[in-house]
Amino acid sequence: MKQYTAYILISFFSIVSSDLIGMPDREVVIGTRHAQLRFSPEVFAVKPGTYVKLTLNNTDEMIHNLVLIKGGSKEIQRLADLALKLGERGMEMGFVPKDPSIISAIGLVQPGKKSSIEFTAPMKKGDYSFVCTFPGHSLTMRGVMKVVDDPASVNFAEIKRASIGTTPKNGVLEVGKEARVVRVHISGVDSGRSIAVGLPGGFNYLFDAEKLMVRMGWVGPFINVGRDRRSRGGGPCSILGQKFNVGSSEFPLRVGNALRVPVVRFCGYSRLGNPEFNYEVDGVKVTQTATGNPNGQGLTYGFKVRDAPDDLYFLIKPKGLRVSTTAGKWKSDKGLVQIPANEANEFFISVEPI
Repeated sequence: MKQYTAYILISFFSIVSSDLIGMPDREVVIGTRHAQLRFSPEVFAVKPGTYVKLTLNNTDEMIHNLVLIKGGSKEIQRLADLALKLGERGMEMGFVPKDPSIISAIGLVQPGKKSSIEFTAPMKKGDYSFVCTFPGHSLTMRGVMKVVDDPASVNFAEIKRASIGTTPKNGVLEVGKEARVVRVHISGVDSGRSIAVGLPGGFNYLFDAEKLMVRMGWVGPFINVGRDRRSRGGGPCSILGQKFNVGSSEFPLRVGNALRVPVVRFCGYSRLGNPEFNYEVDGVKVTQTATGNPNGQGLTYGFKVRDAPDDLYFLIKPKGLRVSTTAGKWKSDKGLVQIPANEANEFFISVEPI
């Protein structure tokens, strides 16, 4: 009987011990700032050797990941470049490259979802960066894990945003050999979900993820984000270069009825190669791209549409524009391009100032 009792006690304490071993010393939740491409909070502190449970709560409408690394801004940029070079393997790898600088990582988290990892914090005190390496996000989606003896002594109110140093002092963002995609609030644009795209060669445009429309195009330099970065997201950015008209219409792509405002859902974007915007119009899945017009000003929109059940209509305000299409017909008197359902799988529409 004593042996049986001892066995029960040993079993009980074994179960308790195994449970305790897996319990984190510290739980940290990192959220996302809606429409700002930033983490929240951007700084947290732990003791050396702390067993941490870290959760990414993605309340944004974009896909994000979180990669914790050894090093600062130079290491962040190197990891972001490696993630971009993953190419077609990027999505399946969560845009997390294999690299010795990575301490731990949370793969891609869909909008409205959460994901967690557990890891042991380094014994060496100092600052360790975390970043979203989804293409186009690393510029501002970064933060710092501070490893200190007394986390309670850290005055977070005195710490500036971890992403503050990622923008040039003059606030001007430039475009190099790769396209640049930045979530911004542009002065004079009534949308909190604007996405600026800078294409190599000096063509730029602003996509409104709320109304699924290209609000404007411009040639030359990209954007100045100085006011936004200095005022914690409260100041509008400004476009640079020469603006041109693209005939913007709200919810321009419609299914079956050109006069009916559709039910839409924005599904995110990808910056691999030429940036793609994914959305649904009355349940029909659409992928949209844009390129510059070789004549100097204007844009060419590319569309891939999955299983259109009826004719499509793309609304354009025709004043001062020349419009052409590879499918269907441009009807200037009605201000729309009509695309038959059987031609809607892939087509291109060009808009060019006259």
